[in-house]
Amino acid sequence: MLTGLLTALVIIVPVAIAFGVCWMAVRRIRTEPRRWSNAYWLLAAILLLVQTFAGLGLPGAGLVVWLLGMVMLTGPLLVLVLTVFLILNGAVMLRRESRSLGNLLSLIAGVGLLALLVIIIPVLLTRSVWLILALVAVLLIATYLGFQFVAFAGYALLYPRLIRDRPAEWIVVLGSGLGRDGRVTPLLASRIRTGIEQYRRRGASLLIMSGGQGEDEIRPEAEAMAEWALGNGADPDAVRQEARSRNTEQNLRFSRELLPSGGVDADLEPTDPTRRAEQPTTSPGLIVTSNYHVMRAAILARKLGIPAQATGAPTAGYYWPSAMIREFVAVLAERPRLHVLAAALVALPVPLLFAVVHLIS
Repeated sequence: MLTGLLTALVIIVPVAIAFGVCWMAVRRIRTEPRRWSNAYWLLAAILLLVQTFAGLGLPGAGLVVWLLGMVMLTGPLLVLVLTVFLILNGAVMLRRESRSLGNLLSLIAGVGLLALLVIIIPVLLTRSVWLILALVAVLLIATYLGFQFVAFAGYALLYPRLIRDRPAEWIVVLGSGLGRDGRVTPLLASRIRTGIEQYRRRGASLLIMSGGQGEDEIRPEAEAMAEWALGNGADPDAVRQEARSRNTEQNLRFSRELLPSGGVDADLEPTDPTRRAEQPTTSPGLIVTSNYHVMRAAILARKLGIPAQATGAPTAGYYWPSAMIREFVAVLAERPRLHVLAAALVALPVPLLFAVVHLIS
C-alpha cells in the first residue's frame, strides 16, 4: 500500500506542479501581457509539460523528447550557424545602413561568438586549470546572456499576437527620424501605415503622431508624420501632433497629455514610484512602433502607468537582428545591478568550486 501511495505521489506531484505553472503563466499573461518575466513562466511551463508528457508516456512524448535531444546534440553546430549568420548580417548592415554602434551590433555579436569558439581548443590544450576555469566562467556568462536574449526575443515575437484583439480608443505612432529632406523614411512610413490600419480596425477616436525635431532634422517628425498620414487616408479630425519628444519615454509622456483625461489608468499604479499620474483615465490605447521595438515600448508604458499595449510595423528582415540586440541591451541596462548579480551567480559558483578543490588537492 505504501509503495502504491509513493508511486501515485511520484506521478501526481509533477503533474500538479506542471499544470500549476501553466495556470500561473496563462493568468499572468491574461492579467498583464507586458511583463518580460512572462517569458520565463512560459519557458518553465513548456519544459515541465514536456517532462510530464515524457514521464507519463503519453502519445507524442517520444517525438518531443527526441526533438529536444537533437537540439541539445546539435547545440555547438547551431551556435556556429548563428555565428556565421550574425557576421553575414553585420556585413549587410555595413553596406545598407550607417556605421553607427547600434547598426553594428549583429556583427559585434557574431565576432564575439567566433572569438569564443576559436579560443576554446587552444585554452584546453594549455591544460592550465586557471585558464580553463576562466573560460568556463566566460562561457557561462555567454549562456546566461543567450538565454535572456532568447526569452526576450521570443516573447517579443509572441506578445503582439497576445494583444491582437485588445480594445484601443486611441493610437500613438512613435517617430523614428526623418530623411535629410524632411520627409518620412520607409521605416517610419511603415509605422504610420500600421497606425492608420489599427485606428480603423479597432475603431479608435484619436490618432497621435509623436516625434520631436532632432538636431539633424529640418522639421519635427510629428509634422511630417501627420502630413504623410493625411495624404494616405487618415481621418483629419482624429490626427493630433506631439512634436516635443526626443526619446520613447517622452513620446509616451507628452502624448499622454493630448488624451482627454491624461491617459493614465486610475487602477494601474506605475511600476516606477517616481512616475505618478495627475489625471487618471481608464481608456485603453495602442502604441504603434517597429516590430523590434514593441516589447520595450510596452514595458515602458507599463512603468509609466499608461493603459496601452504595443504593436509592431513590419521592418526589413536584414535590419531586425541588430535592432533586436539593441533593444535587448537597452532593457538590460535599465536594471544593470540585477543582471550583473544574476550573471555572477550563474558564472562563478562552478569555477570557484573547482578552484577550491584544485587548491586543496
